Amino acid sequence: MEKCPVLRRLPRRMVLCLNFTCIILGACALFTLYLESENTVVSTAPSDFTTNKFNSEADKLTSKFRQPYPYNENIQEAKVVPPGWSWTSKDVIPSPTSTSRLIAATVVKNNSVIRAPHHYAAYYDKTKYIYLTSVSTTSTNRPPRVTYASVMKPTPQPKIQSTCQAFSMQDSKLILLWTSFFGFWGYLPNENFQQCSHCRNCEVTTDRSRLRESDAVIFHARDMSLSDLPSVRYPHQRWVFYCLESPPYSDFPGLQHMKNMFNWTMTYRTDSDIITQYGSIARNLPPRKADMLSLQSSFMNKTKSVVWMSSHCPTDGGRDSYVAELRKYIDVEVFGTCGSSICPPGETNKCLQEFSEKYKFFLAFENTICKDYITEKFFRTLKYNIIPVVFGGAVYDKFAPPTSYIDALSFKSPKHLAFFLSGVGKDFKLYSSYFRWRKDYSVRLSNRKECDMCSLLHRTDLKPSSYSDIRKWWINESHCKTWKAKR
Repeated sequence: MEKCPVLRRLPRRMVLCLNFTCIILGACALFTLYLESENTVVSTAPSDFTTNKFNSEADKLTSKFRQPYPYNENIQEAKVVPPGWSWTSKDVIPSPTSTSRLIAATVVKNNSVIRAPHHYAAYYDKTKYIYLTSVSTTSTNRPPRVTYASVMKPTPQPKIQSTCQAFSMQDSKLILLWTSFFGFWGYLPNENFQQCSHCRNCEVTTDRSRLRESDAVIFHARDMSLSDLPSVRYPHQRWVFYCLESPPYSDFPGLQHMKNMFNWTMTYRTDSDIITQYGSIARNLPPRKADMLSLQSSFMNKTKSVVWMSSHCPTDGGRDSYVAELRKYIDVEVFGTCGSSICPPGETNKCLQEFSEKYKFFLAFENTICKDYITEKFFRTLKYNIIPVVFGGAVYDKFAPPTSYIDALSFKSPKHLAFFLSGVGKDFKLYSSYFRWRKDYSVRLSNRKECDMCSLLHRTDLKPSSYSDIRKWWINESHCKTWKAKR
């Protein structure tokens, strides 16, 4: 030690170094904690706002860290969203009258959330909701920072001007049926208005002597005649073109002379003033449980492949030619006047039930290939354990549940369709995939034409309008075509 004085001073230097190192490490630790407290934790907001987990966290936050807010008679106390939630456009609480206009928004692209300000706000009724994206996650248990900014209240949208009544006949509108529906006069019964949700003050009559007081006059396309039209047209009336048949089977020479005659259209086409389809799809809330066990049992008992029921042949769309070509590659049994077997009149549902027990596929082929034309033969088939194979001009995805049908015209030829059906019919897993939609959707064989017409008649903000060329709209713009085998 005497020869090496440096060794004598070594312990003292080690102590100083250790002290200096501890100070540095402590400073780093404090700085790290500070950075962590400032970090923003961003995650995707749960789709369910009412789960017990997040409700309990929200209760703790609102009771323990409630922030003061100046009193305003139009704004209630702000509600705090639990930590770890990020606001997206789907989480905004819409206003009953219009969409809230916010100062800032989170942009979601390619499953990534771009950094945004610390909070978002939206008004619902008289409550201001604050959505957090920046909170403390350190062990200091500091309250989440809720900052307030000026938020513009939604601009009220003008209400639809209407004289609808749900519980009285005040300001009632009269609808005159000028023609029958294939000889049937009860196609628009007065009782149906009682099923409407908010507009029931409408009345239907077939008494032509009440023409002057009528607010709407309905003409069925297949029963119209140029020699049987009202002699007087009153300014307040709406004349309605009504048709459920496709254009090739509802066109007649007099239609070209009916220019500027009709104010409204009531057909199956989606660009009609009153849409009258053969069926509709409704969402199941909550979703139902799909009964795959009974479906599997039904699948195992099926012994035949394809069935078709038709009493109209040949047709403008060429479906009979398509079926003739299809039968070269797969077995197809034909019922009705177009085949060798008959389904008794009035027992269609019974026949469909028997078909679903024996056959795997049902040809729901329309007689024409026209825009939006889908009849009840498709919608009613969805109620049975049999896959509908469709043939028509509509974009079926707009009207049917996803993966609920097979589109014949999407295949290159009937031969390709036959091979595909053979494959699906041998694989239950693939076959059952065409029925999974049932947990989320239901089929309705009805429409709201009475309610929609009554609502339109009570609208006071609609300007007068008419179809300058009803034949051009109905015939030319339906884009009908005929299937022909490729040579």
